[in-house]
Amino acid sequence: MKKIFLFAAAVVAAMTINAKVVDLTTVGTTIDEWTISEATLNNGESKPDEGKYVYDIKGGVASVSYIKNFADVTFTIQNGSDKNKAFVVYPGKCYEFGGKNGILTLENTTAGDKIVLTVAAKGSTASNFEDAAGAYPKNAVAVSTDLTLPAKGSEGADEQGYVWKTLEYTSLGGNVEIKEFAGGYRIKAVQIGDAQAIENTNATVKSEKFFRDGQLIIRKNGVEYNALGSQL
Repeated sequence: MKKIFLFAAAVVAAMTINAKVVDLTTVGTTIDEWTISEATLNNGESKPDEGKYVYDIKGGVASVSYIKNFADVTFTIQNGSDKNKAFVVYPGKCYEFGGKNGILTLENTTAGDKIVLTVAAKGSTASNFEDAAGAYPKNAVAVSTDLTLPAKGSEGADEQGYVWKTLEYTSLGGNVEIKEFAGGYRIKAVQIGDAQAIENTNATVKSEKFFRDGQLIIRKNGVEYNALGSQL
């Protein structure tokens, strides 16, 4: 029995090593920990004493923001014309895209990595991550079937009115780009890692991952699955 517990502990440790979590409630807790390019602080809308930093951008210029210790997770927004309140940084809380042109980029992912976003619509317009043109997500596929976030104030909201959901994707490798197509959204956590490391807490399940003919194969208890979790 003791060996079983020790083995289970080893599995949990492996999950911690193989899965990367960027929790915006615990990292980037001061604005000095953020890098923000091509944007101007909106002094009238910002409330630094309350931890709210609002930024404006110029038309046609992409603004990129990231936490300095997590430069491979970036928030990019660009608009055709000048846009006030294009995005908001709430250090130690969340990042908010002020409109539908925001792109979340996760650099250098591995094919088969599970990606989980904790997100909420920013206002009275429901957010929608479904791309009618099929261009997004880039280098990933959506696992979640419902890619809509309820509008602020909907059933299940927190004390501030936000309805937080998790959206899940599977990386195809390389830089993953995820875009929202309605009214902007808030994001407070990003989890990236080996799907097996994140999901497999059962010490009795033996699994392995390998490539065959250029395709990622996941084998669990002798059964093979592709990167999307479909049995082969």
